[in-house]
Amino acid sequence: MILLIVILILFVLYKNGQLDFKHQEDESLRKLKEKYVNGEIDEETYLRMKKNIES
Repeated sequence: MILLIVILILFVLYKNGQLDFKHQEDESLRKLKEKYVNGEIDEETYLRMKKNIES
């Protein structure tokens, strides 16, 4: 019964967009690119952090 409730909660969160891992990754990459373009981080740091986000 508890498992069913947990699955239902996860499903509702996913459908409401509050559990969207792909969107979170896209947002992280967007912010990282912005820092790189603004000169806040160098290319080496950008590539290392991008690899970490994508893995």
